[in-house]
Amino acid sequence: MHAVIYAPLGRDAQVLSSILAAFHIDSVRCDSPDAFCAALDQTALMAIASEEGLTRCSAQQLAAQLAKQPFWSSIPILAIADADALIPGGPTSVLERLGNVTLLTRPLRHEVLMLAILSAQRTRGLQWQVRDQLEELNAHAAELERRVDERTAALSREVRERRQIELSLSEARRLESLGRLTGGVAHDFNNLLQVIASASALMRFQLKEQPALLKSVDSIARATAQGAQLTQQLLSFARRQPMQIADVRLQQHLPDIAQLLQHSLSKNIELSLRIPDDAWPVRTDLAQLEIALLNLVVNARDAMPDGGKVVLSVTNLRLPDAALPELQSLRGEFVQLALADEGEGMTPAVAAQAFEPFFTTKPLGKGTGLGLSQVYGYAQQSNGLAYLRTSDHGTTVHIVLPRGQEASAAAAPARADAGAEAGGDGQILAGKRVLCVEDDPFVAELAVEMFANMGCRVCCAHDADTALTSDFAQIDFVFSDVKMPGSMDGVEMARQLRRDHPALPIVLASGFLGDPARLDGLALEFIRKPYSLETINAAARAAIARLR
Repeated sequence: MHAVIYAPLGRDAQVLSSILAAFHIDSVRCDSPDAFCAALDQTALMAIASEEGLTRCSAQQLAAQLAKQPFWSSIPILAIADADALIPGGPTSVLERLGNVTLLTRPLRHEVLMLAILSAQRTRGLQWQVRDQLEELNAHAAELERRVDERTAALSREVRERRQIELSLSEARRLESLGRLTGGVAHDFNNLLQVIASASALMRFQLKEQPALLKSVDSIARATAQGAQLTQQLLSFARRQPMQIADVRLQQHLPDIAQLLQHSLSKNIELSLRIPDDAWPVRTDLAQLEIALLNLVVNARDAMPDGGKVVLSVTNLRLPDAALPELQSLRGEFVQLALADEGEGMTPAVAAQAFEPFFTTKPLGKGTGLGLSQVYGYAQQSNGLAYLRTSDHGTTVHIVLPRGQEASAAAAPARADAGAEAGGDGQILAGKRVLCVEDDPFVAELAVEMFANMGCRVCCAHDADTALTSDFAQIDFVFSDVKMPGSMDGVEMARQLRRDHPALPIVLASGFLGDPARLDGLALEFIRKPYSLETINAAARAAIARLR
């Protein structure tokens, strides 16, 4: 803070400096008009010029310099002149163009000069306050603009994420609707397959002495088995396939699964496995995981006819994660298995339908379109999610599964499915009295005939309520469907039978069980439709063994 003095004659400049010093104001004494004009900047507190100094200054130069001031600035100018300088056209006429000027006439009293200096000091101080407030206001405005920009960008991200979530939710609801539809179709289709399977089994029994006709029966049986596999995949997509959940340590099981997957790939395709040492265990059905990965590998193989590399990687996830908008519906700790290929990728239209059942871009006879639907259904049923990302350089399908609480040495074995165990000698039910409970009349008719061919005496009921009115003193074995009309299904009937007849062997059969935990504590066996004579015999043997 300083005053600018331009008084070229006498001791005026020295005297003025002394007076300003009394007010603790520094001063700058100029020795030329150019120096005086140059000193009139924002840092100047005031300017004091004598009549002699003003006559040496160019009015145009002085006005131009003062015009450079910012809008808040108007430097106070104290002009000291003789009284006759006030005559129009006199030395002080230049002051008319300068603005904030106070004219002090000689002889000048000390008090008048003091008041003028104090007034100029207050005026300039107020200007500087305005400057500081404006700078502060501009800083606040800049900060506000920055925050608005940040918030706008954040809102744009949130809108994009919301749209992605809405699209994901819409897709999930659409697939859920498809799941309910395909689940219902698969259940009904299983009953049709059961009729075919039972009829072919009876034909085999009746035609065992005619090998030529048995070949036709074998063809029917193979077609039925393929149909059963399709329904299992449909039920998996619909999340209605019973699962045996256990804690699975991926570091232990994936290397073995990878060997199986490699056999499904062409020789010109390399499979790479990437499992970090700190990968968490997953809570899942190991057998279903193997099927899901096998389906993905088959798709990857078909996408790379010229060979390439397939990478199966494992990543721990803590969700939600802004970088994974597809998983915004999940919360908590999960493990992601990602299988990436180097194929040509998918178009957006194909990618949008990839998880739908029976959707395929493969030639007729090369695929059923159920591979990715099984993956999707398996992930959903595991309380996880499946999604894919694709580009011109390949496709990556991600399976996200819940983190397991404990890593067991091996996944818990699946509930004994007697279809895999037909061992044992003879018909264990020969001579037994069997109660068959089945609501479908065609399935019931053939089931009764199958039991009769096993040497059993059979009575049939078409719902659980009717079955419970039977004379169980005359019943040695109960074989029942699960899904039936009436006040209770097969599981509830079995629960009541186990309570009232604890020594009675029971086998339940269905294409869809629902929650396997419903069977806990019932000491019975469960088999899937379509079943065979061997399946029933093995299940009966296991059910009887449970009660010994």
